[in-house]
Amino acid sequence: MLESLVKKDVVCGYALPLPRDKICRIEGALLAPLNIQRQNTIDEVGRIVPKDRLTHDQSYEFGSGTSVNSRTRKEDLPPCLFGQTMKRIINWFVSARHKNPGRPITVSKIDIKSAYRREHLNWETAIQTCTQLEDLNLVFMALRLTFGGRACPSYWGVLAEPTCDLANALIQDDDWNHEDLQAPNSDKVPPIQL
Repeated sequence: MLESLVKKDVVCGYALPLPRDKICRIEGALLAPLNIQRQNTIDEVGRIVPKDRLTHDQSYEFGSGTSVNSRTRKEDLPPCLFGQTMKRIINWFVSARHKNPGRPITVSKIDIKSAYRREHLNWETAIQTCTQLEDLNLVFMALRLTFGGRACPSYWGVLAEPTCDLANALIQDDDWNHEDLQAPNSDKVPPIQL
């Protein structure tokens, strides 16, 4: 199962395979264990189905006594607002109730599919996300945010917060019409293939 998930990451461009015996030539390269986290998700009709997710243990300390996560300066990270979803929803709900007493209020929490795969890493960070599969004699460098990296939720928030804020602002703007405002290259985007 682990090999098939890693292969999928390589095929999709989320990881770069490298020869294991050459990894020492990459200055600053760091290894961390890779594992599978068993989770549940829902399918298109709402049935609960099992799901496996690759996780990087970037808190693992090899012989150095430090890890990638222990060297992350939390005070230098941007605030992580997406880690506080329930608090934000409750605050929004209280505010909406205050403004609209007696009116029905609905709310939903939506996860962006494969969110961490939507944001790629710069090279300085990517070389610190390497993991190995000894049986294949390969090292894999993550090219996208990893599950297990301390900084990743903050990095994702920097991208996702303004995106969600912009989407909400557009939805609330009566003057905005998606039929009138089209990206100049929108005709070049291929249709979604399911």
